[in-house]
Amino acid sequence: MFLVGAYLFSGDNLEAYLGGRRDAALKALSEISPDDIRAKGRNAVLRDLRDRFAVPQTTLHVDDAYFQAERALKPDELEAIGARPEDAGKFKALSIVIPFSGDEHLLTCTPNIYSANQPQADVADGKVTVTYFINEVEEMQLENNFKRLVALVERTLEVTQWQAMGHNEKLTDALSAALAERLGA
Repeated sequence: MFLVGAYLFSGDNLEAYLGGRRDAALKALSEISPDDIRAKGRNAVLRDLRDRFAVPQTTLHVDDAYFQAERALKPDELEAIGARPEDAGKFKALSIVIPFSGDEHLLTCTPNIYSANQPQADVADGKVTVTYFINEVEEMQLENNFKRLVALVERTLEVTQWQAMGHNEKLTDALSAALAERLGA
């Protein structure tokens, strides 16, 4: 059984992504005039900016996971796993789609605490797609392998969530300080 796809939690640095969100929030604040801040109210401006630039909770919806149609392996995929062309009928690609809500960067960026054991899957459009190349005798192992993969993704997602929660707290502090400085209070 072969798991294919991009490595999760191994893209751009998560801290850099979060810092970019903070910088964008501070820039957005700098573009609001002091008169507009006073008219709308400090707390309302702070709340609006935090809502726009805080990182939302990211959750896998494993109970809503579903199988995509299985397919035969392509010649280059057979070659990649070392299977002979005459054995093509014994292998198939099977994908499981797990919907998620939240920010996909928490699944794709590299967190501060990094593990060498990285799960593989493709992330796009609110879905994590896990693809296995399996042969006919390995189908019985699929459920256990999938459960282990989900557990690994959820454990690593907890790390990125903690990092995002820290960002959200610091974002509120940074916006509050910048807002006070803008208004001279």
